[in-house]
Amino acid sequence: MKIKLIKAIYIIALLIPLGFVPPAVCRSLPALVETGWLANNLNAKNLVLIDTRTANNYKVSHLPGAVNMPYADWNAYNDDEECQLLPQSTDLTKKLQALGLNSDSRIIIYDQGNTTGDATKGSYAVWALEAMGHNEVSYLNGGFTKWTFEGRIINNKKPTPQPGNFKIQTNNSRIATLAYVKSHLNSKQVLFVDARNSNEFFGTHKRADVARYGHIPGAVNLPAPFLNNAGINRAPAVILPLKKLEAMAAGMGIPQDKNTELIVYCNTGQYAALDFFVLHNLLGYRNARLYDGSMLQYAVQYKLPLVKYSWGR
Repeated sequence: MKIKLIKAIYIIALLIPLGFVPPAVCRSLPALVETGWLANNLNAKNLVLIDTRTANNYKVSHLPGAVNMPYADWNAYNDDEECQLLPQSTDLTKKLQALGLNSDSRIIIYDQGNTTGDATKGSYAVWALEAMGHNEVSYLNGGFTKWTFEGRIINNKKPTPQPGNFKIQTNNSRIATLAYVKSHLNSKQVLFVDARNSNEFFGTHKRADVARYGHIPGAVNLPAPFLNNAGINRAPAVILPLKKLEAMAAGMGIPQDKNTELIVYCNTGQYAALDFFVLHNLLGYRNARLYDGSMLQYAVQYKLPLVKYSWGR
């Protein structure tokens, strides 16, 4: 056994100079889970299914065995920072443990699955759990809508799980703070990715609660609504095939080198979460971070630069 391990390490050492980098985390589930697989594995060992819809929607009906933690519980308005950020770890720990979450749980997140907005909420929960140090987190493609369109079983039974043992161990490699953003504004080693709509990126439009127009200098625009087929023929919000996502990322100016460091942002961190999920979890940009303060936080820092009337790089 020891000899095999030494050989494996030796082979990896030889491959790294050739551009091969072993994955940082060995997953037992794919990052993107399909409804057909889940239907056959609802009773799989250590599986925890988390519904991120509102409590009222969950109460009416949900996937069998699912527990509920609405999107609003995954972030909180921070008065000091004037933006939405992950809540205090003590608050989140209690909520997650009450859902039966353990350190070895295999988590599948799902949302309503109707719109891009739905997909961004589920993606944010995936990112939040990864930022809290849980690596076995997957996203259900198409969510509740795709599941029900396919005629699969739903119910309104609320499970009563045993309290879990999960404890938050913050993974700072997933998070870009305002300080981190400031220190990398002029870095040629970092690419900012703006997940907002193109008119907000260009600087002709903005949300009412965002202080200024424009985008972070050097950023490229990869609008979150481009990444799924929400609204097309009333279809569920299913994420596009990998080949299309790869081509779209390249076309928007994101380097094909998967070691490139990316900082993804939007207005509140919500839409950026879908970009992060696609870039990091599906396309393999292992050095991606999400700036959850995003433009709500950045734009009120009036000494920090913004660019208008430009398509970026």
